Amino acid sequence: MAPHLKDKERVRLRVRAAVVFWTCAAIAALLLCRLYGVQVREGAALAAGAGDEHQSSIAVDGKRGDIVDRFGVPFATDLPSSAIYVQPADVENPKKAAAELAPVLHEQAAGIESALTSKESFVYLKRDVSKNVAAAVDRLDLRGVATSDEPLGLRVDPQGRIGSTVVGFTGVDNQGLAGVEYAFNDVLRGKPGRIVESTDNAGRPIPFGGRVVQPAVVGDTVVLTVDRMLQFEAEAVIKSVVEKYDAQDGCAIVLRAQTGEILALANYPNYDPNDFAASPATSWSDRAIADPYEPGSTFKLITATAALDSGKVSLTDTFPALDAIEVGDRIIHNADDGLMASGHSEETLDDIIAYSHNVGAAEVAMRVGKQTMYDYIRRFGLDEPTGVDLPGESGGLVGTPDTWYGSRLATIGFGQGVSITALQLARAYGAIANGGELMRPLIVRSLVAPNGKVVKTYAPQPQGRVMSTQTAAELLKMLRDVFAHGTASTITMPGYALAGKTGTAQMIVDGSYVLGAYTASFVGIVPADRPQYVILVKVDKPVGAYYGSIVAAPAFRDLASRVLWREGILPKRPSVSIDDPDARPVSPAPGAPAARGIARGH
Repeated sequence: MAPHLKDKERVRLRVRAAVVFWTCAAIAALLLCRLYGVQVREGAALAAGAGDEHQSSIAVDGKRGDIVDRFGVPFATDLPSSAIYVQPADVENPKKAAAELAPVLHEQAAGIESALTSKESFVYLKRDVSKNVAAAVDRLDLRGVATSDEPLGLRVDPQGRIGSTVVGFTGVDNQGLAGVEYAFNDVLRGKPGRIVESTDNAGRPIPFGGRVVQPAVVGDTVVLTVDRMLQFEAEAVIKSVVEKYDAQDGCAIVLRAQTGEILALANYPNYDPNDFAASPATSWSDRAIADPYEPGSTFKLITATAALDSGKVSLTDTFPALDAIEVGDRIIHNADDGLMASGHSEETLDDIIAYSHNVGAAEVAMRVGKQTMYDYIRRFGLDEPTGVDLPGESGGLVGTPDTWYGSRLATIGFGQGVSITALQLARAYGAIANGGELMRPLIVRSLVAPNGKVVKTYAPQPQGRVMSTQTAAELLKMLRDVFAHGTASTITMPGYALAGKTGTAQMIVDGSYVLGAYTASFVGIVPADRPQYVILVKVDKPVGAYYGSIVAAPAFRDLASRVLWREGILPKRPSVSIDDPDARPVSPAPGAPAARGIARGH
């Protein structure tokens, strides 16, 4: 029995051993298969996934490009800056720390203490502070409070209010919010980079861990057509006249007629881009391009263009010199400005322009006719935006001939019943000055890469011929007669030939004309014997006086003298100094930089 039992026991042991062996072999085979899958087939993907769990990837914006004037003077640039932050868990005495930080950060201690006692692991106390402020915080040596460099730096506008409505401003996230900063945001902000670094389970960087930096690309520099000095002068002039007449607001434009370049575009009130939130949002607007207004008598040159260039009126044609005329259901009067007639029973187109007669302009418009008048309005581009590279531009409100009922054609003849922007009107006068070519207004001259290479140049862009050169010459002669014996005869600049047109128009508010509210304006061309510059001055709602000849024309003269001084254009008579007080005035405003190409006192 015993040997038989022993044999059975051996068989069971062998079977058991075989089961265990093959079970272990099967498990080992499965493990090997899984190991193959993990290590070979899925190894790279799993390794990458594991790496991702211990890496952080941070996008970094590129440093913003500069905005400079035509000579490289900066309007907007970036300066090194720092961020002040706290890790609340490490702060020992929040109340004491807040009291020490408050005067350095120029913040309320209560607000700082709230951040120091936050439940968050990390809180910014203040961002984009100067390096001096950051150094002062570091000297306090407060546990849990630290500083770090801001990758983008602090956006600053060294010129302050000068050019603010053109340049615009940026937000805390480095995005342009207004002006050139907004219009050229994609160009200025460059291309983002990325930082990839090893982190622990809490997402904190591991000391001496792996770190890969893909550098951000600095944005391009935007070079404006604006001359910083002329911008300064234009803003000084328009500020002075607005304050003198306690006006609502005003704007001034200096345009190079042959190229369409804007040398100055000023608005007042304006704001400081370094602290734009301190000014009302209404001051951020570039009103010279955004706010259409009824131009009044400055529009008579559009009527004269349509009349002469179409051949429907000649220089020798005459119209009855009347003080009033009834058209449709309305009686049209001349302005009660003491210039009631040319002294004759009849008057020519030149007389109508020189003396700014509404009745005569209405008669001319009616002779020209609706369709022809409309065609020339469109030739001047007054029914659409000019295309200047600035945000928020409006087109004109001119209607169409089928909507010109009753007396509207007649009133359009003297600039009532149509609304256009100041820039549209300046461009129209530019066509008269350059011989009949309509130019697209340019505010940007070029884009320059960080390495100094010019990426793009904005060349002059003709947009079509508005009138013949002969018509342009005849209109220029009429504008000179405005100074010779018309509404601007009291305005002189010894040694210079002037041409221009006064404008006075009742303002529309909420769809209705407002009694006692006027826009006083003047558009001129200098020097008239060698036309180069168009200068526009517009003042809304002046108090005490409102005629363009009284409010805006003297401001035009002041600005024109400064433009000619800056551009080195001397008076024709050598005996008249450009600093002659009789020329009133020709030297720049106090605080302005020196002129190019001409010395004071020469």
